[in-house]
Amino acid sequence: MAASSTPFDAERELEDLRRRAYGPHPDIQADPAALARLKELEAARSASPPYGAYPEIGPPAAVAADEPAVDGDWSSPDPPDWAAGEHSPPPLWQRLTSKQARRASFVAGALVALVALVYTVAGLVGPRADATLHPIADEPDRVVLSLLRFVGADIDRSTVRGYQTYRGFQPWFSRENGGSQCFMLVDRSTSTVDGANCVPPGVDLFADVGEWPLLGEDYTEGLPDGSIIRFHYRGDSVDVFLYPSSTIG
Repeated sequence: MAASSTPFDAERELEDLRRRAYGPHPDIQADPAALARLKELEAARSASPPYGAYPEIGPPAAVAADEPAVDGDWSSPDPPDWAAGEHSPPPLWQRLTSKQARRASFVAGALVALVALVYTVAGLVGPRADATLHPIADEPDRVVLSLLRFVGADIDRSTVRGYQTYRGFQPWFSRENGGSQCFMLVDRSTSTVDGANCVPPGVDLFADVGEWPLLGEDYTEGLPDGSIIRFHYRGDSVDVFLYPSSTIG
């Protein structure tokens, strides 16, 4: 590409080449000669003030006496849209590198978000229950009411609700007149209560039963000594979790 003969032509040529490199539809990568010329003109402009001479074209031509003076910058009527105050956009290699860095940063951020989502979902799902017990239609009988009085719960009788039996234990939920929620496990075979507790609203409500097969309990079948059965109150159901102990020795 021939060098411009005047600073005006050089400026217009530089602006045209910049549009091809930095504009909305860059095509200068397919034109090695144009790319080389762009680097040459940018280097020349960086080495001299805006009104100075371009080394490759010699000093600027003298302005004729009858030619009106030109005020301001020599930029074209339609300059590229880069930030105000910048004399020139960054070199092409810097812009390409910046785009690659932004793309890599975006991918890394997306991976971090995905990992966080996986751990969040895993935490919400949690361990799977070994059994789920549903409410029964039966009203609380004399045994249940007497056991509630035995544990000292000042319950609202209309809130008492029973659930299906698991390994001989039947969960019962009730609400105290003071607002606390109560949960207990009734062993029908012995008319006894186990794991009874009351907690304020919003606190997890559960009851644990310890497994000691050597003592001869029927509900311990298939579980090693020291295992735990947890009955976790969920509102419309009770989830049961088995936590077998590790055998030692």
